Amino acid sequence: MTQVLPLNRISPQEARYNTETLQALEAHFRRLVDSDIIQAGSYMLSRKGQVFATSAFGRLKNNEDNHAPMTTDAIRRIASVSKLFSAAAIFQLVEQGRIFLRQPAAQWIEEFKHPLYEKIQIWHLLSHTSGLHADGGYYTEPYPTGMWEVLFAFDPDRAHDDESRSEEELAKLRKTAWIKAMLSGKPLHEPGERWSYSTGAYGVLGEIVARASGMEFEDYIRLHIIEPLGLKDTFYTVPAADHDRVCTVHDNEEQRLKGIKNPKDPYTHLTMPPRGGFGLYSTLEDLSRFGNMLMNKGTWQGVRILSRKSVERMTSQPLSHLTAFHWSDRFTDMAHALGPWKPQPLNYVQEGVFGHEGAGLCKLMIDPHEEAVVVFIAALKNDWKADAVFHTKNVIWSGWE
Repeated sequence: MTQVLPLNRISPQEARYNTETLQALEAHFRRLVDSDIIQAGSYMLSRKGQVFATSAFGRLKNNEDNHAPMTTDAIRRIASVSKLFSAAAIFQLVEQGRIFLRQPAAQWIEEFKHPLYEKIQIWHLLSHTSGLHADGGYYTEPYPTGMWEVLFAFDPDRAHDDESRSEEELAKLRKTAWIKAMLSGKPLHEPGERWSYSTGAYGVLGEIVARASGMEFEDYIRLHIIEPLGLKDTFYTVPAADHDRVCTVHDNEEQRLKGIKNPKDPYTHLTMPPRGGFGLYSTLEDLSRFGNMLMNKGTWQGVRILSRKSVERMTSQPLSHLTAFHWSDRFTDMAHALGPWKPQPLNYVQEGVFGHEGAGLCKLMIDPHEEAVVVFIAALKNDWKADAVFHTKNVIWSGWE
């Protein structure tokens, strides 16, 4: 692990940020907690790599017997914000000459060698334009299905002829069952034709990282991104000694944290794909460090994670005029880069900002124009709420002076 230098702290006035906006932001978070929209919330705002505001609200745990308050150094699952780490890994391998963006996935994964899937390239996977299974519920369907729901059909441990297979054969089949499940049925559309949010596509990217690097995907992320950046509280599996620091809002989150197997929870399934699209836990400070690395064109505190050209390519939009259903929003020009999200039309946040949102909820946003990195957690008790997402980022962005 790289020696971790403390983040510099400055006042809001030094950061040219309106102090009345900070008061409004605090009132907004308290309102979310008091109205039971979120169990807990926190944020960290930085400009030019220097933190000028951070605070926390609500309760750390959903257990009524545990009254520990949410803290600014609490660990929280960051869900799809993990995709940014995977995208960074892909671009590192591009820089190393091991893969290229227009390379077909079929050159790495045998199961893609089929007329339906052989046109899918790495950049399609990064930009959610591959046509692979969209996340369940993306089309607001009443009975969502996806890779997780059909995985059992390809699980070798549930087959009737297991006795005829060696343990070595079973182990190989377990590792690829999720690929067959994801490729079951036909694609949603031709690659590059539409935008369909696919966490499964990032599982494929994780598999490509593993095969191209010669190491397990999670080990690659740890050795090439987490440790070099000094992200001391970022994990795929949180050490038991830190469990009390983790914010959880449901019993299944607590079970997942402790590694308790639950047959109804796909995240603990034996044949789970590499956690390229989800799975990381982190803190405000660690995500701020990662975000500042991206804002500084790939380098942070003297450590180079990506080249300037990689960050420029990663944050650029490869296609225009993409249609997207997007949970019924029905965009006609979906904005998305090769990993990061970008602001949609009529968004209060200006063009040029990029980042990612994670379910449950975590948000990392980088604003190169303001030289700012914003991280906030809104630990939702139930479904996605605009109050916790749009309202929060709008309040924050109104404060730049």
